[in-house]
Amino acid sequence: MTAEQVSSMRHAAEERKEAERAAAKARKQKMLRLEEEARQQAPPTESQVVRAHADNATLSRAHQLLEEEKDEVKHMNQMVQYAKCVAVRDKQMQEKLSAMLAEEEEQKRLDLMMEIERVRALEAYQARDVQRREEQVRSAAILQEQLAERQRQRLRQEEMRDQERLAMVRELERLQHEEAAAAAAKKARAAALMEEVAASNSEQIERKKQLAQQEWEEEARIAEYIRHKDAREQALAAEKEAVARGKEMEVARLRAMQEKQADHQSEQDELRARRYQEAKEREWRAKERAAGERQAAMMADLAAAREAQMRSKLVAQATMAQVEQTEFMRVLTVNQEREEQQRSQAAVQHQICEAYKRDLLGQMQAHAEAKRAARASYLEEGKRIRQAQQQEKASLEEIKSRKLQELACSGVPEKYQAELARMRIKSAK
Repeated sequence: MTAEQVSSMRHAAEERKEAERAAAKARKQKMLRLEEEARQQAPPTESQVVRAHADNATLSRAHQLLEEEKDEVKHMNQMVQYAKCVAVRDKQMQEKLSAMLAEEEEQKRLDLMMEIERVRALEAYQARDVQRREEQVRSAAILQEQLAERQRQRLRQEEMRDQERLAMVRELERLQHEEAAAAAAKKARAAALMEEVAASNSEQIERKKQLAQQEWEEEARIAEYIRHKDAREQALAAEKEAVARGKEMEVARLRAMQEKQADHQSEQDELRARRYQEAKEREWRAKERAAGERQAAMMADLAAAREAQMRSKLVAQATMAQVEQTEFMRVLTVNQEREEQQRSQAAVQHQICEAYKRDLLGQMQAHAEAKRAARASYLEEGKRIRQAQQQEKASLEEIKSRKLQELACSGVPEKYQAELARMRIKSAK
């Protein structure tokens, strides 16, 4: 619980106590008023009437005595006494004017004594007035110092509240900077993740390119092997054909040489040559069949190798696709978990900021309310003081009128009433 909350609770408790005291006072006043009304409605007895007159006289006398203690009333009394004195003096002077000359000297002596008394009274009054004014100046200085101290306290409190508000604003700015930094870090992590995915994709593309290059090189090697094999077979066939033609030419040459021999040998040689030719042809055909079989076997092996290569390629592609799918799902899951964690952190941070803002607004409203209450109390106190001053001034004006009426009833001439009539009633400090 903060000091501001404790102060607010204490202020609320004081207000409740003040309200309870006011309610109790109102109930008491109501009971007294009802009791007074009951007493007033009941017919008073003779003893009650006598006692009431005595009480009223006592209260009136006490009220007058309290009024007589005021400095302004004392000043008025001095003026009244002076006016009465000078009125008596004038009367005595008028009486002594018709008296004997001997009494004139006595009257002068009395006048001198009265003048001395008046001067002493005036000096005493002036001394008391100076003392009273000095006391008023000191009281005013103390009051001004108290007001200045209160103003300084208010300024210090305002400065402290301003510092607190500034600290709160700085804290909000810090939280906003942290949120911005967190958002920037989130973007950076997302960019890094995208770069990682892009790098992974680049590696996969590079691996695919390498596999395609290896396949192309393998096919090129197979095609080169087939070309070399065909060239070797064609060279072998050409060589075989050349050998066969050479043998045929040799047979024809031998046959031409043997034509000169006997006819029976000619037939035998021709038969042997034909048989030899047929055997060569059979041998050649067997070799051709063997070569064809070898070619067919080689082509079958090549087809099987190509099929195995294709199967291996498909298996590798399927494995690579599975690996890529697994890697993609892993990266996607990690990214989703990271985004969920960041959203949770952002939500928590947002809740903290909102709570802090609400607390700050509450404190600011409480400060404003306390300031308004203090201002209202200050204005109410000033109003009460002004009302008390006005009541005091009205009371003094009434006393002044009563004193003037008393002088008039005493037969004091108006010229001696003028000083009291000119007296200005100042507002009480």
